[in-house]
Amino acid sequence: MKTIKYFIAAIGISLLTNSCANDLNTLPESDISGEQLNDDQSKPEKILGGIYLDLRSNGAGGTTLHSDFGIMAIKAGADLMSNDVIQAKNQHLGMFYNYDATNASNSASEIVWTTFYARIFVINKLLDDLKNDNSSKNRAIKGQLLALRAYSYFYLVRFYANDYKGHQSEPGVPLVLTSSNPNQGLPRSTVSEVYTQIAKDIEESIVLLDSFARPSRAQIDQRTAKAIASEVFLQTGDYTKAGKYAEESKQGVALMTENEYISTGFSTINNPEVIWGFHNTISTMSIGNYYASFFSMFDNTNEGYAGAAQIYKLIDKRLYEAIPETDYRKKVFNGSQGAKYTFNGKTKNYPAYVSWKFKDPSLFEGDYIYIRASSLYYVQAEALARQGREAEAKQVLFEIASKRDKAYTLSSKTGNELINEIILQKRIELWGEGYAWFDMKRLNTPLERVYTGTNHTFGRFNLTPDKFRFQIPNKEINNNPQIKQNE
Repeated sequence: MKTIKYFIAAIGISLLTNSCANDLNTLPESDISGEQLNDDQSKPEKILGGIYLDLRSNGAGGTTLHSDFGIMAIKAGADLMSNDVIQAKNQHLGMFYNYDATNASNSASEIVWTTFYARIFVINKLLDDLKNDNSSKNRAIKGQLLALRAYSYFYLVRFYANDYKGHQSEPGVPLVLTSSNPNQGLPRSTVSEVYTQIAKDIEESIVLLDSFARPSRAQIDQRTAKAIASEVFLQTGDYTKAGKYAEESKQGVALMTENEYISTGFSTINNPEVIWGFHNTISTMSIGNYYASFFSMFDNTNEGYAGAAQIYKLIDKRLYEAIPETDYRKKVFNGSQGAKYTFNGKTKNYPAYVSWKFKDPSLFEGDYIYIRASSLYYVQAEALARQGREAEAKQVLFEIASKRDKAYTLSSKTGNELINEIILQKRIELWGEGYAWFDMKRLNTPLERVYTGTNHTFGRFNLTPDKFRFQIPNKEINNNPQIKQNE
């Protein structure tokens, strides 16, 4: 694909030449070849570190926009397309909130596409060059690369295709699995073919990572790969595997305390629940984030776009009202009236329903959290419920809900009502963390922002789930004659 090749030339090589990651002790430099890998046994590890670093950096999606900062930008953008997260003003990530992002000409479509395909090409190049090296060190590198490729395609297919169920034979996204013939444009594989490859990659990564002890949570280990697998199999309806991997991934991981949840737990990789994230420092932030960062966009207490420019992030009124008063998760949101709030020595006036969930005491150096153990309780509970194992599902839900709300009692619901309770608890727990819109698409839940008393802003409209699919960016359409656009 000419466009994807362009992405690699502009972004992938930049990743290899300019990135550094103190947390991974890596320094990617130049392109790679099999001969070079033999000459420098540390080079694959350095390049892998560059991939991790680039996935949290401004420009990961090929633009200089401040809405382009890797995985966290895409998670944030996705949640802004849900019923649950509101943006006060139409700036920066507002293109997601008002659904301009779905258009082929919009920068958001290019950002999502480029963020993952640029990394996929680097991953494929490294996998090709390591295919005959079965040393334990490079087995672990291969495992991480396969997990990253699975994770990338999982995002791509959910953005640019319809949901898996009932749409398996429809167009998905191009499956680029080798670094050879980069000039050859590829057609779109079917949704089923893409998910088959995702499942193959992630389960192979789980095997390869069996004995890998990562030096930091910035790297994918077997626990992380299992967490990714649980979400993949929930999406495809393989509830046995979804529940199994969710249980294995969260096993032995402590849940955060109330103080951690309502203070600064969402800005530190030392949060006990963190399964995968990235530790930001002054050094990493200087690479190109600062205002182009998650906390600038979502921390209403900071001096970034949300806190200083008042591009506030708010919770949907209905969801706020659904949180019991006894549930401490309600404390990270303002109520129906404006109020003062003090954090980090500063007191500010805030509007109704504003979020105080994501608080970074530094200036945009807060750590990024990609996957928390909490998410896996809801995957497992839903998977069990859909298998008819409702007593077990209720117990898993109770284990986390009772931690957040001391008044919570074991659910008495059954059938769809139990599923709905699990999803509601998930929406409350993971607000702003990039899950709600994907669940809406998976569950065929419409966008409903027009209702009596709504607090939605410039994105106040209703949509059916068939409108949730992104168009493929114009750059790809114009340069790849084999690819067909979504209508």
